[in-house]
Formats: sequence, structure tokens, C-alpha cells
Amino acid sequence: MSRARSALDKHKSDYLHAVLNKDKSSAEGVVLKMIGEGFALGDVYQVLGRAEVEVGSLWEKGSITVSDEHYATSVTIGCVSMAADKLRTFRREWAGFAYLSPADGEFHVIGLGMLSELLRSKGWETEIRMSGTLHSALKALAGRKVDLFCLSATMPSNVPRVADAVRAIRNIPTFKDAKILVGGAAFEDKEAREIIGAGPEQTGLIDYLASNFSEALGFARSISKLNPVNHNLGIAGSHT
Repeated sequence: MSRARSALDKHKSDYLHAVLNKDKSSAEGVVLKMIGEGFALGDVYQVLGRAEVEVGSLWEKGSITVSDEHYATSVTIGCVSMAADKLRTFRREWAGFAYLSPADGEFHVIGLGMLSELLRSKGWETEIRMSGTLHSALKALAGRKVDLFCLSATMPSNVPRVADAVRAIRNIPTFKDAKILVGGAAFEDKEAREIIGAGPEQTGLIDYLASNFSEALGFARSISKLNPVNHNLGIAGSHT
């Protein structure tokens, strides 16, 4: 294991211990320590994201209460903003407009919040759907050019809703040139990937399936208005 990975694992463990013990100050201290050690925003978000996944897993197993899970989520949301305020740098050039949305029925937006901050640091203008339905959001967006849609699902049961959202986007003429990026814990499942067209059949329902922030940013960079050549990356996961 590399020293960097070992350090990230240690920070994740310390952060998880802090939020599970409802020690907000120590949790924020882990983030500040990472910043002081020179870790990039993406590294900090990797730690926060991995810790949040473990919190969710503990809640599903009944090891912690819903109150514990909500507390951890609240602290993490604050740490996401704090890290962004201290580490984010904006490009003056405009890379495009990205709209980020969880599947209807989901309220897990921490990952999308992290991705939004990372995209903004690369010159993207972003907007996240925090309430209402994606259908109503698409109606409101119909008069605006969207370069990139980022859709996510954490629960496997919501994958069909993501597929429905993708079809809805594809059926709106205004978005004919928009690219669709999908991600989230739900897509670790093979069947889920096939539902959105990222399986062996490659139906072309989406443009890219990202398994982490690095892949998502790589795809965004490939379609960015700052990139003189837009590369066709295909569908991630189709050539494992």
C-alpha cells in the first residue's frame, strides 16, 4: 500500500470515529489536518465520501440509529463546504453548464455536492436539484442549454428511475447535444449497469458511467468547452 493511500485510510478512520462519536470538532480537525498536509480537494472528498458510505452501511445493518446517520451526514455536508472554501480555485474560462440530480425519491446529495464543487473548480457552472422532481426541473430547464447532466443513485431500487430520467432528457429537443454522466453506489451492481445501458449490450442510453470522482472529472474535461478536441470516451465499465 502506498504512503498516500495509507494516509487517506488513516484520515478516513479518524473522521469516521469522530462523526460516530458525535465529535464535530474532531471531524473538522481531520479535514483541516489533511489541508495542512497538502492534500487536494479531491483527496479530502474521497475520505469524506468513503466515510459516508460506511456510515450508510452501518445504518443499514442496524449498528447505528437514523439519528446517528443524520448527524454524520450533517457534519459531512459542513465539511464539504469548509474544504471547498479553503481549497477551491476557480478558472476564469467557462467550461460549460452542468445540472446535477439524484434519482427521484432519493435525498443523498453529498456526493453530488462534492462533484459540483470539483466541477466548479474546473470552470463549470453547476446547479443541483435539491427538491421537487426531476421532471419538473427538466421543464424549468427546457429553455436553457445544458452541456452535462450528472445523475446519481445510491439505492438499487432507484436505478429504473435514473433510466426513466435519462429517457426523458433524450426526448427533449433542447438537450439533444447534452451529455449524460451517471454514478453512485447503486451502479456497483451489474444488473443496474445494464438497466442504464452500461452493460454488455451497450444500448447507448447514457454517455458515461463513472465509478469515482476522478473518472467523472475526466469525462467532464473531455467534453469541456475549454477542450479544443472533444474525445468520445464511450461507456465506462464496458471493457473490464
